[in-house]
Amino acid sequence: METEARVGIDAGWLVAWDGRRHVAIEGGRVVYQGTRILFAGDPSDPACPIPDRTIMATDRLVTPGLVNLHCIANLDAQVLRSDAEVPGVPKPLADTRDGARAYHWDDDDLRASAEFAVVTLLKHGATSFGMVTGSAAKGWSEYDAEPYAVADAADRFGVRAWVAHFYREAVECALPDGTRERIWDHRAARDGLDRNIALIRHLQARGNPRLSGFLFPYQAGNCSADLLQETMRQSRALGGVHIRTHVAEYAQDLAASMARYGKPPLEWLMETGMTGPQVCLTHAIHVRDFAEIEALARTGTSICHCPVVNAREGDALRSFDRYRAAGLTIGIGTDTFPPDLVEEMRIGALLCKVVDGRRGAGKIADFLHAATVGGADALGRPDLGRLAAGAAADICIWGLPGLRHGPVDDPVRSFVLAGSGRDCETVIVGGREVLVDGRVPGLDEGALMHRARRAWDRYRGRLALWAGGASAQIYPPAIPMRRRPVA
Repeated sequence: METEARVGIDAGWLVAWDGRRHVAIEGGRVVYQGTRILFAGDPSDPACPIPDRTIMATDRLVTPGLVNLHCIANLDAQVLRSDAEVPGVPKPLADTRDGARAYHWDDDDLRASAEFAVVTLLKHGATSFGMVTGSAAKGWSEYDAEPYAVADAADRFGVRAWVAHFYREAVECALPDGTRERIWDHRAARDGLDRNIALIRHLQARGNPRLSGFLFPYQAGNCSADLLQETMRQSRALGGVHIRTHVAEYAQDLAASMARYGKPPLEWLMETGMTGPQVCLTHAIHVRDFAEIEALARTGTSICHCPVVNAREGDALRSFDRYRAAGLTIGIGTDTFPPDLVEEMRIGALLCKVVDGRRGAGKIADFLHAATVGGADALGRPDLGRLAAGAAADICIWGLPGLRHGPVDDPVRSFVLAGSGRDCETVIVGGREVLVDGRVPGLDEGALMHRARRAWDRYRGRLALWAGGASAQIYPPAIPMRRRPVA
């Protein structure tokens, strides 16, 4: 049997893992063979193997692949209301019962949406994704084919993906008389859980180590204690699979929990037993008392912080540094478009400085840790998010030249403060080059964009129809637009 070649990457700067933290090594080298890293450090080290082939990146920054812990796995409706003062449009009850009708998407729309999401994540330097689909056009759970389309797209493009089929018990609907009501359906929620379990088993049966399923009760506040406890039981039965839920994202989540249970959301979750190393809570912003965070940290539960989408709502975590000091494992997610973790690190660091009122808050090193090691640890994968011997060969090469980045004194500082996910040039997942010179090999990007645009127009049009107006009226442009007349 022929031995796989050893591949080296000679970096201008290499972000390597020393066992405790990331360190930047000028002129560093990473060597991998097959799916694993053999060495990451100074090439003069006697332990450095001689590569059979070398990728020259001597004017580039080489980092571990980023871990986008919570990202949108389809077209994102949130961008439509980025300046809006009003909440989202509620679904008519009839459309809530029929996911296919709610979308008006055909199979190609589903595939285009999934492929668009995976490719844009990859082009922003994420090698591992915790992928969730949006709920704007859905009822108690997914349109059935959507998460399977996401898994197929992740498989096609060679990335690591954790995929779920969401479920919940309560949905806010628009009734025929125009009023809004929160409707509970326990049977629909259990059916959604069964579909989520079927997806996880399907992915396990495929035998692709890059594809994993997880359990996703969509919003803790829209689930009963019984449903969350059953989720924990099913996680254990499936070998301890990852669990994700949105919690305490908005001020009204805190108010609703106090009204319904007489206690804040995190305290209620801990009482239900929905905690532990396999559980990740997305957002967790609105707490009554910081003691909740300290108690949560003792359970081993992780947090996914999504700074940009929270900032678009006029909100922020209070604060990243305090949560981290409490001992929580914190990862970073985008939860919106664009899926740019570099922007998330930059905005997150700035918001932490504002919230804490000190220049020294929100350190870049801590946000880089969250976007790599933190996300990997939350997923139970200590072999990801690090460039070190034995880790998975998930590697990114980033461009740092040019006036836009300025004189590069500290490459990581320049990367986070002046860079962008669009600076990603090469992505390697498990030793395979899946992005080369900023492009996915074999992909017609123009054709994919055309297909995604078709699906987007249907999606946006359906949301506007629910609101009773034209799309441009419901979602007005940032400034007045004068379109050319159609010939």
